[in-house]
Amino acid sequence: MKASLQIKTSLALLAGDLVFLTMSLALGTYIRLGEVSFFYEENGLATALCLAVYPLSLYLTRAYEVQPEASSAQNLRRPLLGLLFATIATSFFFYLAPTYRYARGIFAAANLFFALFLIIWRLGFFLRLRRRSLAVLIMGNPTEVETARQLIREFSPSSKTYIWHPENDSPGALANLESNGAPARADDFDLLILAGQSLEPATIRRAAALRLEGVRVWDLPRLCAEFAERLPAQYLDERWLATAEGFHSLHEQSFHVIKRLADITLALGGLILASPLLLVAAALVKLQDGGPVFYSQERVGRLGKVFRVQKLRTMVGDAEEDTGPVWATPGDPRITRVGRWLRKLRIDEIPQVWNVLMGEMSFVGPRPERPVFVAALQRKCAVYALRHLLRPGITGWAQIRCPYAASEEDTLLKLEYDLYYLQNASLLFDLRITLKTISIVFSAWGAR
Repeated sequence: MKASLQIKTSLALLAGDLVFLTMSLALGTYIRLGEVSFFYEENGLATALCLAVYPLSLYLTRAYEVQPEASSAQNLRRPLLGLLFATIATSFFFYLAPTYRYARGIFAAANLFFALFLIIWRLGFFLRLRRRSLAVLIMGNPTEVETARQLIREFSPSSKTYIWHPENDSPGALANLESNGAPARADDFDLLILAGQSLEPATIRRAAALRLEGVRVWDLPRLCAEFAERLPAQYLDERWLATAEGFHSLHEQSFHVIKRLADITLALGGLILASPLLLVAAALVKLQDGGPVFYSQERVGRLGKVFRVQKLRTMVGDAEEDTGPVWATPGDPRITRVGRWLRKLRIDEIPQVWNVLMGEMSFVGPRPERPVFVAALQRKCAVYALRHLLRPGITGWAQIRCPYAASEEDTLLKLEYDLYYLQNASLLFDLRITLKTISIVFSAWGAR
């Protein structure tokens, strides 16, 4: 990012934080005292303290150092850490110092409001920043260059792209690229995309020079991840995996422990709350054709362990007796009339909560596939097995971004979203997926 834009963006973040902090203090004061009187008398001291400590804490945790290329979770880590430090610092005055005891209720309410505002405000800001107009220089192989250009056109249509060719390698190599009617310079570009794995030495040489001049450099998987929030499997290999950023949560014990505790809590509560609906759905399945209510099937779970997933039966009995294992398709004739509604409203997935409780699944994660399909997909894609590093989920990033997988091609597309989830897995990302899933389910109910 250019220096002038960096400064403007940091000041915009500071201004926004001050506005929302002031609003939070006003709301906290109104809830506690029934009036907004925090700018005068003794409340003014507490307000001044917060308006000084909170921005300072955010600054010390580098929350104003803009990272437009980072994920939403990464962009929120620094401000949330700053909020934590500010809360601890001000708690000393509001809860321990006798002079400020009156402000305890105001502080508690204001802090909750500001935490909510900070998350929403920062996420919206960085989403807009990522989608701003960019000047992008693309280097690499023709096919991958065109792929990169199409991605930029789709997800950032206001951006302007420039194409550089190896034969142009010279001290004045950028002279044939025009920017505002004049020869382009390195500081005219926001981003350089290196598209392709086997590149000409001249391309590598020029890219290295531009990076030393301050241009940010991405490869094609990084571009796809940042713009489309998926990772193109065909460009990933062990070399990429060895150097790629992310995948932090896969080996963080705290992530796995908290995620498992949340799964157990939600599973117990979910089974209790959903039991009346499950009984009604089970009765409808039974009345449909007199066949079994539940259906279990082998699926591949974490670390390749096979387990049996539980679902309400939505297909006719012995649906694969003649065909063997095949992909389900939209409008599949094997799906019963009741089953079609159960699938649309996601009610057939409720019994999988038992798999969650048993530790075979999680609420959020890559969907588990059947062993026969997994074997075929692993032969086609070397990185497919990465999705088995986490427990499979009832819902997931691929499920809310893609339609129903009806073929190997559809499943490989979903894999790209699963890989992105693995790279960026976090509790915040899980919350985002959960809220989007709830929205999709209620949309289906409203569409009846």
